Amino acid sequence: MADAADAWVIEPRREGVSARAFELWRYRRMLWFLAVRTVKDRYEGMTLGIFWLFARPLFPILIGGFVFGGLLGVPSDGVPFMLFYMTGIVPWTLFERSILWGTKCLTQHRSLMKRLYFPRLISPISSISPAAADFVIYMVLLVGLALFYLWKDGVWYLRIGPPLLVALLMSVLAVFAALSVILWTCVFQARHPETRFGLRYFMRFWMFLTPVFYPISIIPPEHRWLLYVNPMASVVSTFRWGVIGVGELPLVPLATSIVVAMVAMAAGIWFFTFSESSTIDRL
Repeated sequence: MADAADAWVIEPRREGVSARAFELWRYRRMLWFLAVRTVKDRYEGMTLGIFWLFARPLFPILIGGFVFGGLLGVPSDGVPFMLFYMTGIVPWTLFERSILWGTKCLTQHRSLMKRLYFPRLISPISSISPAAADFVIYMVLLVGLALFYLWKDGVWYLRIGPPLLVALLMSVLAVFAALSVILWTCVFQARHPETRFGLRYFMRFWMFLTPVFYPISIIPPEHRWLLYVNPMASVVSTFRWGVIGVGELPLVPLATSIVVAMVAMAAGIWFFTFSESSTIDRL
């Protein structure tokens, strides 16, 4: 007869926020494993190697800077347009690509989910890792661009100090907001495979409603509240303010965005938890 100490005990999963957080902590190695594997699957086997990591984001940035800054002459509030554009594209790309990668996380991990148990919330959280890797690359390009303008104009445009920490916090908020969306879209994607195609078009439209390549100063003050209805507008504006000091710190819109993100996250966790069992059965 097997010793009692060696017996397996199967217990029901505990409910509640603290229980789910503790469960995520217990399976943190699984989270790291899936995050690393997602990044490796993206770049493994590429002939151009590390060059492709920087060439892939650099070409769209150069094209966007040429079109909006060169051909259309969009103002940039006294800083070089390419630098202005980069400080908008960095937080937006982190947000957008987190959503696009996270939306297909359940279908990507379905074979693993059917073989072993781990908290299903690990799947959408780990799927953000490619967007985080892109964020690091974009920040390296941003610093490189600042060094170029230091050599060219003799001016160091990047801020050093507490405002830069505020910009980094905006990056965390962008990921937090993206995850609150992913908790909904990954379920829809598992049930309706065409979700990710429609989402790409929606994200392009959303970007034009966000001050990525144009300054808020061109919008009349009495109409700026319409722009700040978009939660990402204050995130991008605050990131730009923290990095290059352009514009002003939008405290009230930023506080509203934080509240919206927290409410969306709570609703997303509830929806994902409510739907995960039936969704996994459909994979």
